[in-house]
Amino acid sequence: VSAIAAGTADIVATSEGKSGQATLTVAAPAPPPPPPNTTIFSEDFESGSLSAFQDGVNPTVHQVVTDPALVHSGTRALQLTYQNGQPAGWLTRFFMPGYDSLYVRYWVRFDANWTGGTYMFGIRGSRTDNQWSGFGTAGHCPVGNDHFATALISGLTDLNGLAFYTYYPGMPRESDGVTCWGKPQGMGTTTYAADRRIAPGVWHKVEVWMKLNTPGQQNAVQRLWLDGALKGEWTGLQLRTDNVLRLNSVMIDGGTAQSQTEHVYIDDLLVSSSMPTGLPTLPASTSVAAVAVTLNASALTIGQSTQA
Repeated sequence: VSAIAAGTADIVATSEGKSGQATLTVAAPAPPPPPPNTTIFSEDFESGSLSAFQDGVNPTVHQVVTDPALVHSGTRALQLTYQNGQPAGWLTRFFMPGYDSLYVRYWVRFDANWTGGTYMFGIRGSRTDNQWSGFGTAGHCPVGNDHFATALISGLTDLNGLAFYTYYPGMPRESDGVTCWGKPQGMGTTTYAADRRIAPGVWHKVEVWMKLNTPGQQNAVQRLWLDGALKGEWTGLQLRTDNVLRLNSVMIDGGTAQSQTEHVYIDDLLVSSSMPTGLPTLPASTSVAAVAVTLNASALTIGQSTQA
């Protein structure tokens, strides 16, 4: 007797003119447990406060606005102000000691008349015993147990080149042999979509996922999506040589000065320890495992030919 659906059934058996009966009850299986809540931090700015950020809050350039035209959802959003010739600062949230995988999603809107390029946000790796080891390191070459970082940039001079800006051990140094600046590609394999433009004046969903490498291996991965479409993937990367480094802070970044006063609006920030299911990825590469060659003739004299 096999159970194929929930309910009750009378089972009758007959042998040599005699019968017996039993009632069988089949229960439905228990529903699977809900997926674990992997959210680390979320901020929709509906409180009107920036107290959830632990470093960098500057009321001169950081305001929570309520203009419905400038809000993605709810009634409030964050406004970053790039004052004439000045950057818009930063807002940092720590989550020590950190994680080996991190997913960040937020919604962003640039002024309709925006000009120039900018940093957008950064994910930093500090030592588990020092949350500041990954800060104040611009131009410094990581060695594998001190820091690493990946920032997201809109483009060097405009909004047309959304890309990674990554510091990693072993990265190329500048001509002085000492200085390192973030790179959009390098160790491993980096693939970018041709169209990575952020249109000004409208809301965009930006997502980044990073997975750290196993120390001693080059198997770190980072991916970038814009409005649900995969725009960049970097694989075969080494971000650390020691487990003392983990992903342990996210920074909203307005660190590039603009020639005119401009604004960026941010809403619905989410940080999670795992990448959501359903996001597009690059198809797995296929390689030929082996090639077998059979010759019609295994020996020839000069002038003869054969086929394989």
